[in-house]
Order: sequence, then structure tokens, then C-alpha cells
Amino acid sequence: MSSAQTQILFHGATDYLGGAVLERLLEHTSAGTLEITALVRFPAKATILENNFGERTVAGTIAEHGKVSRLAENADVVFSIVTLLRDLKARKDKTGVASILIHTSGAAILNDDAKGTYSSDKVYHDSRPEEIEIIQRASLTRSVRSYIIVPPTVYGAAKGVLVDAGSGIARGQTGVVGEGEPIWNNTHADDVADLYLVLFGALLKNAEGVPHGRGGFFIAENGEHTWAELSDAIARALFKLGANKFAQPRPFAREELPADFGSEMLGYAGFGANARGRGEQARALGWNPKYSTKGLYASIKPEAQALLKEVKA
Repeated sequence: MSSAQTQILFHGATDYLGGAVLERLLEHTSAGTLEITALVRFPAKATILENNFGERTVAGTIAEHGKVSRLAENADVVFSIVTLLRDLKARKDKTGVASILIHTSGAAILNDDAKGTYSSDKVYHDSRPEEIEIIQRASLTRSVRSYIIVPPTVYGAAKGVLVDAGSGIARGQTGVVGEGEPIWNNTHADDVADLYLVLFGALLKNAEGVPHGRGGFFIAENGEHTWAELSDAIARALFKLGANKFAQPRPFAREELPADFGSEMLGYAGFGANARGRGEQARALGWNPKYSTKGLYASIKPEAQALLKEVKA
């Protein structure tokens, strides 16, 4: 990548992961050569970003295609929690230059159909494109150079794993999908945010040397848990804090899944499936995660306390 000012379009800056990535980006050694524009849904949050970080913000959503297209046409690099492929294609058509897209895709892309009933030995490796190439055909477009970061269960921030795993505070008992046998990876939010900047730094140094498209998957993992083990730990923590009536989780009834997860499919896919991967390619870039599964369980009590404080507010 050239030494000229690098135009960056950042989407997702106000959620707990996107905010951590943006902070690291502003502290990066190349920050002086970056011109960052953050697309923010709510004007009030845009004002907060401008006042605290001094970056340009634009209030809007990805549904506003004209606005997003104008922003994307000027972007050398896009950090996106949701994809903007159509708008980046317009830039390629107009300028002949493909933008770099650093996109987030959750570990559910590795899911099976266990529905909480069994663990699996199937493990995907981000260094083996043939294992992952069938998962996201969109990453193969020639309109962008795509780099897909795949975080699994993310912890270490309020509204993290407790919300995602269905703590059961509202009904007084933590739930589990099926028997909770399936296995998922986990990663601390700080480690995931660090991977974005490790990848970005590698692209600044030698973009041609970093796999993209078919080979551009980077799994952000540094540990594994079963849903049964995690649900049990959450139930015990909330029981000790007086927020749960029982110290053990109760299996969700099938008809309860839509109310707790949005749909039956999402309940089974997100919390009743196996999704196991190995971040070999992520580590080859120099990513060195600091936290392990031990950190996941250590985070439960402080996250529970933060969530309870918010519920009572």
C-alpha cells in the first residue's frame, strides 16, 4: 500500500467490538497517514465519536445506498461489521481499483446441525481454503480484496457472552439448548480487536503477501467450551448473585427458542451447534492472543454484575 493518505470507511464503531478496533486503529503507528470516516446510525453517537476521537462521522445506515456508495467510492480500506459489497463494486467499476474489505463473519458459518445433542470432531483450519471455500461465496468477488475475520464466542465486555448465551435473568433460570454437548471456540474481545490491527498492519506492509478472497479467512480463536459447561458456569454465577432461582441450567423447550433467540433456527444454530476452528493463518500474521478459556470463565462474574446493574437501572 502506498505511503499517501489512506482513506478508511469504518462501519460498526459504536458496538463493543467495533469500538475497540477503532481505538486501536487510532493508536496505530500509521495513524497519522489515515483519514477515517465512521458511518454511524445515530447522530448522538456520531457526536460522541467526533468529540472524543476527532474523526469524521456520517450519520446513516447501510440501507441508504446512495450515501454509502459515495463513501465507499473514496475508501481504500473498509472495516465492516456488515458487508458493503454492492457499494464497493461500484467503486471498482468507476475507478478500476479494488478496495480492501476487512469484514466480520461470526463462527456460525462453521455450524453443523447438532441441535445440542452431540459434540463433533470436525475442526476447520483458516490456513486450508479448501475447507472453508464453500462457506461464503461472496468472499470470492473480484470487486474487492476481502479479508474475513471469524470470531466465535466473544467475552470480556458488558453485553458479551451473557447476553449471547441467554442468561435467563428475566425468567430466573439460565437455559441450555438440548444437552449442551456441542463445542464452540471462544476469544476475548481484546484479542479479537488486536487481530484486526495485526491484519491491517500486515496489509500496510505487504498486501500482496496476505491471502485474500478464497484464502482470506482468519479465525480468531484461543480456546473451546461446550455449551453445557458455559451454561452451568453462568447459572452458578447468577445464583450466587441472587439473580437466578436455581444453580443449574434448564434445557429450553423447543417452543421457547423463538422468544429467547428470535427464532427456533437461531437458537439451534447459535447455541446448539458445533463450530470449531483453528486460527493458524491468523497466528502466522503475528497474532498472539493473550486470553484462554480460563479467561472466559473468569469473565462471567464481572459481566454478570455489569448486566445486573444495567437491568436494575
